[in-house]
Amino acid sequence: MLIETAVVTQYHNGIAKVRCETKKGCGGCAAQASCGAAALSELNGSRNQGALLFDIAVEQPLQTGQLIEIGLQEKSMILSALLLYIVPLTALLLSTLIGSLYLDNELLLAAFIFLMTAAAFVAIKKVAAKLSRRQLYQPVFLRKL
Repeated sequence: MLIETAVVTQYHNGIAKVRCETKKGCGGCAAQASCGAAALSELNGSRNQGALLFDIAVEQPLQTGQLIEIGLQEKSMILSALLLYIVPLTALLLSTLIGSLYLDNELLLAAFIFLMTAAAFVAIKKVAAKLSRRQLYQPVFLRKL
């Protein structure tokens, strides 16, 4: 499990909104493979001025500003990376191969490759939305600090 420290920004009815600050050197250090902040930034995809924001279900009451530890399963990171990198690359290669067999016009071939790769990204977005609702893809509360 990848573990990271987060700050509670809001708590209401068992749901805590937490913020993880990315480190200034994020993306360039040697420990990135085992870093919780780097993993969470890849999962979240969007950055809010260096902060990663999440909603986490918590059974015990928390205070605003309190430090907590959150965790994310490695399996979810591996599956996300597979979905985001391997699927578009495979779509690009297969559309190039299939298109070159049936299309002689290079402009049509380029358009076909572009459309098939774009369709792969649309499909990935739909699959990612479904996966994001699964428990495996959600950061979990570990403990108060």
